[in-house]
Amino acid sequence: MQKIPKIRIAEILLESSPTPFWEILKQIGVSEATGILPRWYPDHRQFRIDEPWDYASLSNYKRMIEEAGFKLTVIEDNPPMDKIIYGLPGKEEQLENVAKLIENMGKLKIPIWCYNWMPDGWLRTRTALRGRGGALTSGFDEEDLKDAPPPKLGKIDKVTLWKNLREFLKFILPIAEDANVKLAIHPDDPPLDEVRGVARIMNSVEAFDRLIEEFPSEYNGITFDHSIFSLMTDDLISVVRHFLEKKRIFFVHFREVIGNKSRFEEVFIDEGITRQFEEMREYIKHEFYGPFRVDHTPTLLGDTMQLSMPGYSILGRIHAVGYLQGLFRAAVESLNYTD
Repeated sequence: MQKIPKIRIAEILLESSPTPFWEILKQIGVSEATGILPRWYPDHRQFRIDEPWDYASLSNYKRMIEEAGFKLTVIEDNPPMDKIIYGLPGKEEQLENVAKLIENMGKLKIPIWCYNWMPDGWLRTRTALRGRGGALTSGFDEEDLKDAPPPKLGKIDKVTLWKNLREFLKFILPIAEDANVKLAIHPDDPPLDEVRGVARIMNSVEAFDRLIEEFPSEYNGITFDHSIFSLMTDDLISVVRHFLEKKRIFFVHFREVIGNKSRFEEVFIDEGITRQFEEMREYIKHEFYGPFRVDHTPTLLGDTMQLSMPGYSILGRIHAVGYLQGLFRAAVESLNYTD
């Protein structure tokens, strides 16, 4: 008899200490956590000269997560990397800080680092749209930025971004291999060619193939964000299959948007237009049992956004977690797994 696999959900914990929401997550079957760097200190006398990526800070944070009943599986955060991405003076110090983070993650056995190569970060231009039933949601419209000047660090082109990414991976991949920490790059959000004069390069299936081919290390992989990849292709199932066959999906963001890469809106996970059931079957057929998490959910009536961050409300995430669990179980049973 084959054992029925269960989905691993590593929900992101944005708070600086345990909350009732953490208890709810355990009650609905979430046992792993995606963490952010511990930038808050309940007691200002502790670790005040340490950075969030230093061993003492990260160890203390991991201990808190574990004592709350979760396994810390992913860090989805990073020290400042703007000078690395732009190739500016001062990048050496930033590189050393990233190296320190990876080394400390290895010492603490936190196996996955989710990072991105977006010079100006992920973008939303609207954060109070009304979705189904009046739920608050967010979206992006390229037209909203048509008259906006470049960001503080200025413009940057694709050639420079690729050059700097290569240099970064040449430096950090050997460290990650030694530390046994997998690097999972997140796609550009939105996956446009350029925003405000700033190029973006991780915005196509071909770009991820190129990255994997140039750096074939088994520690160089992807955070597969379903909504963003759905804006890159009309055949998401084949793209999921493609990267699973290459064994380069390390972490999954399972969420949905409607629209196109120039103009889209976040929606409830069950409103998605992708073929989620078939996509999930691909994960199971390829025996991918890495961590998933939900992301960018609408805010329901009576709920509030965590830390005033659109897309991270409590009730919306509970709904998405339940949907994801059911989707995974249905896909498993369709493939005739039995106890």
